[in-house]
Amino acid sequence: TAALLGSLAALVVVLAAMGLVLHNKTAMVVFVGLLGVAAFATVAPLQLRVLEHARGAGQNLASSLNIAAFNLGNALGAWLGGVVIAMHAGLVATPWVAALLSALGLGIALWSVQLQRRRAAAPGVCAQAG
Repeated sequence: TAALLGSLAALVVVLAAMGLVLHNKTAMVVFVGLLGVAAFATVAPLQLRVLEHARGAGQNLASSLNIAAFNLGNALGAWLGGVVIAMHAGLVATPWVAALLSALGLGIALWSVQLQRRRAAAPGVCAQAG
């Protein structure tokens, strides 16, 4: 959980920093590299979280759907980046939009962790609901 939250937070920070240094070529080269590291660092913790919640034979399906979601996210991100540029916000707006979406993902992950902790603290409630 810490690795997932940390990697998502790093992704938000790197993308926001890219918005600040967009006009500095040297800094952008560094941050593009850091973006690759931060984005790649999210894969294993997300996959682990999916597998922890899937049961038995469902793990294969859950794993496949997780990777499909990554691919869908890549496609939607490229599309949204194009929309942002086409709206005349320009290339300079794309890192900020990406940082905002990553922050949304971090918020969802934090919410998910909080829900999991609540369920673990009150196992009788979940057993009665199911």
